[in-house]
Amino acid sequence: MTRPVIQPRLVSAEIMKIRTTRAWWIFLGIFTLLSAAALLTNIASHHYQLYPQQDLAGRAQALAQAAAARTPAGAAAIAASMMTSGQFLTVLVAMLLGIHVVTSEIAQRTVTATFLVTPRREQVIVAKLAAAGASGALFWLIATVLDGAVTPVFMASQHISASLTGHGVIRAVLLGLLAFVLWAAFGLGLGAVIRSQVAAVVAGIAIYAGGFAVAQLTFHALYDLTHQAWLLGAPVIAPAVASQVMTTPAPAFPHAPPQWAGAVIMTGYALALTTAGIIQTRRHDIS
Repeated sequence: MTRPVIQPRLVSAEIMKIRTTRAWWIFLGIFTLLSAAALLTNIASHHYQLYPQQDLAGRAQALAQAAAARTPAGAAAIAASMMTSGQFLTVLVAMLLGIHVVTSEIAQRTVTATFLVTPRREQVIVAKLAAAGASGALFWLIATVLDGAVTPVFMASQHISASLTGHGVIRAVLLGLLAFVLWAAFGLGLGAVIRSQVAAVVAGIAIYAGGFAVAQLTFHALYDLTHQAWLLGAPVIAPAVASQVMTTPAPAFPHAPPQWAGAVIMTGYALALTTAGIIQTRRHDIS
């Protein structure tokens, strides 16, 4: 297979297709609302972490955790968490947009004209991939600007301080960018392989939510049988768990692998699906 080459003209055309449709504004609106809701939820969570309720069971432990949260390391962890609010959920919007980018043209049969203008189909898919990745990056930028505006105000109101340019915060934010781009590529590859918009959306949500639950339940059941500690980190092979690991500044769960492991696994899934999508598109008859 000839190595695909990015054509700026095609990428510009694909970006125009995205931003001139009503669906784009729906995706953007849903994403903004989810991001705002996730940020408010995170604000409430960290407030009660710093100020445990009086009637809370296990209040002594909660007070110890609140004291730890007020240390420089604890404040930096809160800052990183605030700057990546809700990304475990909001990357799902990037995946659905990636699916839409490729399947909408197939459903409307306008892809035939696209391939007549650009007979090398792999160039079209690569251009769609670049456009979907750029849209995912825009989602990340919107969320980061929103989080960046609110986080300093919240932390000041809680009488804690941490630099938003610290190593841990910057790493968390940049891994968030990678997650949005990878999930957009994941969705585009999935849509190119399945081709049906409805089937691809159902499959994407099933892989995301169902894969998360199945991986956690399966490996925990195996751990209960074998008591092998490494099994507690093995759910990271599921895409949603890998994404959670890479975007969570602190360990995502007990025995979770480091963030780079989640990033490597998600990159592998995105590359595999986009490659499969290019192969499928080259071989499939278009009418």
